[in-house]
Amino acid sequence: MRKQTKIAAIVSAAALLALGASITSFAAVRGTWRMEDGEWKCYDKNGDAYENVFAVSNGKEYYVGDDGLLVRSDWVEYDGSYYFVNSAGQKITNDWRLTTPYDEPDEDEEWYYFQSSGKRAENKKISWKGKTYYFDSDGKMLTGWVTSDGSNAVNEANSFEADYTYYCDETGARVVSDWVETTEPGVEEDDADADTYYYYLKSNGKAATGKRNNIKGLTYFFDDQGRMLSGWVAASESEGDVTYAQIDKEDEEESIASQTGDVYYCGDSDDGHAKKNKWVKLWAPLKKADEEEDDLKWFWFDKNGKVYTSAQAGTDVKDVQKYKFNDAKLLKDGDPGKLAKKKVNSKDYWFNAEGEMASGFYMIDNAMYYFGGSDDGSMKTGSQSIKDDNGDVYKFYFNTKTGTKGEGVTGNQSNKLYYYGRLIQAEDYKYQLAQIGNYCYIVNSNGSIQHSNSQYKEDGDVLIDVRNVAADKMTDGELDPRAGQKVVFDNTTGATKYSIDFTDPDSTVDAVDDIIESGKVVLDGSTVIELD
Repeated sequence: MRKQTKIAAIVSAAALLALGASITSFAAVRGTWRMEDGEWKCYDKNGDAYENVFAVSNGKEYYVGDDGLLVRSDWVEYDGSYYFVNSAGQKITNDWRLTTPYDEPDEDEEWYYFQSSGKRAENKKISWKGKTYYFDSDGKMLTGWVTSDGSNAVNEANSFEADYTYYCDETGARVVSDWVETTEPGVEEDDADADTYYYYLKSNGKAATGKRNNIKGLTYFFDDQGRMLSGWVAASESEGDVTYAQIDKEDEEESIASQTGDVYYCGDSDDGHAKKNKWVKLWAPLKKADEEEDDLKWFWFDKNGKVYTSAQAGTDVKDVQKYKFNDAKLLKDGDPGKLAKKKVNSKDYWFNAEGEMASGFYMIDNAMYYFGGSDDGSMKTGSQSIKDDNGDVYKFYFNTKTGTKGEGVTGNQSNKLYYYGRLIQAEDYKYQLAQIGNYCYIVNSNGSIQHSNSQYKEDGDVLIDVRNVAADKMTDGELDPRAGQKVVFDNTTGATKYSIDFTDPDSTVDAVDDIIESGKVVLDGSTVIELD
């Protein structure tokens, strides 16, 4: 991309013949040339001087004007057409002249082109040395925006017509296969208050509109006025025609979710090409006006430049609840929303309807997932160490198995207890009970699940007594309160391994209070996550 730079006009002129050399070589064709009083005249066979006509010598045409005098370095109007003669009086052909307009010597000089017949080019385009030039009805070479409808009507452009509008640089050459930065047609380029836009002129000279997939290997979008679009760009279709528009213009922002067509991001106004197959950190259109740093989010653009949103997932969109990790507890963060999963570079990411990558904690299908920090976003699996808002680190475990991959584990995982992914550890005592539904676990300060029928003590005090006690057990001569107690630990594999199931008919334990000293803390779900 470049701005259109000024290029010095380089136009070759025909070599001018020295008058003496040219006239001495004349041979009579239509008349006889004679030098009289220092001037050349051409006479017919009757001896009368020709006037206001072209006379020929050696195949060259010269114009004799009033009184038969040779006209030099000036315009000639002849038979309704306009010509120009050089300092030798010879009509110029296939060449240029920089001069004032005909009969207007006080006006600014303009470039004119004289064709093989010598006639001034008017209302037409001319190809010269591989380039194309346009001339208006007065023969003036045009620069800037030009309209040409192909039927001898050439004018400076006052509006944009996709099939008939061209741009000519300061040398007059039509721009092809290149960029220009300029004002709109009909707006003066030297207007300091006028907006400028980038335009791409195709190989036929017409300004590009719509989507262009291969401009020097990149993709660009243009509106129906040929102006290059930047920022967030959305496609829309009407009666089979696809058009494109910027949706993050100031005070005109539209949401990505509200678009019916594909959405792209094309950088700033000096960039303009669609981002493809990459991550870009941006403001969503509706947040761009505020431009708060916290509103910057990551977006994924596929190989065609389309931003991925949950709308593209169809029925695979999931209802979700975002969570924040504050004071060691997972708390609901805002209203429920929707996300959809997308695999990018072999990793799983989730996106909302605006295309923003999800990060942090989300409840999806009653399972907790973690997508890393704001600059990460990939779905986590396995053991993770995660900080809360105070900077304290807690252990989590997310399933690595296909089918439930990424779900925060609830229950036994490698003989440690987790709830919605977070490791449950004894906090106030060396051992504590953690109850999940009808299942109760004994955990130590490392989160390891204990599973022996014994007394669990701290400093000699019994914290938890899960011995199996005989029905006739006596203590101090009286029947022991725990007489007949039977505690059964689940020894099967899976999430409930080493748990005590109070509904198990083989266990005579009726409630947690039966196996815990008065005043000891029971860890349950409410200490970990806000569910209601």
